[in-house]
Amino acid sequence: MRLDPTKKTIIQVSIIMLLFFGTIFGILTPTLIRIRKTARESLKLRLFLEQKYQESLNSRITRKKLSEIKSAAANFENFIFKSGDELRLITFLESSAAKFSVTPSITSSNLDKISNNRLVTISMNLKGDYNNILKYISELESSNYFIHIKQLHLTPAFTKDGKATLTVNLTITTELYVNE
Repeated sequence: MRLDPTKKTIIQVSIIMLLFFGTIFGILTPTLIRIRKTARESLKLRLFLEQKYQESLNSRITRKKLSEIKSAAANFENFIFKSGDELRLITFLESSAAKFSVTPSITSSNLDKISNNRLVTISMNLKGDYNNILKYISELESSNYFIHIKQLHLTPAFTKDGKATLTVNLTITTELYVNE
């Protein structure tokens, strides 16, 4: 069977087109699909490695900060009230009062029986010059103890004639955390 040149050319072009599309669908398409899959997996792997690297950096920074915190925390031993330091605390409160010419009197405290919440509560009445009372409060706040002033009541003192004096009365309630 002899084909004329036009049909022969059409058949040849059709065969070439079939081979071309066969190559595209048989070889190139699966290759492109694998390349995309590999690119996605590479991206996931890169993101995972970056995350691990960031965690490693954070871990290193945290360890460095931890050593700094430990060294700083060692200095807090002097500032934390411990069971057995009751006399030292009372001495501090009274010597501060004497320093500012303030008359103190402790009205209540739980120093002898510290509760489970590990807080010491001390209530005091103080009498003295207004400025000296303020200096005493400032001394409490800037002391080596972490003293929390829970309640503060300041009232002026009057003479028998009913005239106000420079003397004031201070009722103060403080709290301290107790470390064992």
